[in-house]
Amino acid sequence: MEKKQEKMTLRGYYEGLPYANCPKTDFINEIASKTGVTSSTVRNWIFYGIKPANENHIKVLVEVTGIPASELW
Repeated sequence: MEKKQEKMTLRGYYEGLPYANCPKTDFINEIASKTGVTSSTVRNWIFYGIKPANENHIKVLVEVTGIPASELW
């Protein structure tokens, strides 16, 4: 018996690709998700030393990284 091949679509191809492991991007996305801000905002915290005004955001950074708040910037 011949097995009928299903038609491949672009979406099907995309969804069949393995998930990439990008630790730096994953970290930014995790912080953005936990704080409710955009990834651009998280990048500003990291690359430009902008300290979040919301103390809860700082607490999330401390919890995820293990770095004391006084040493984050």
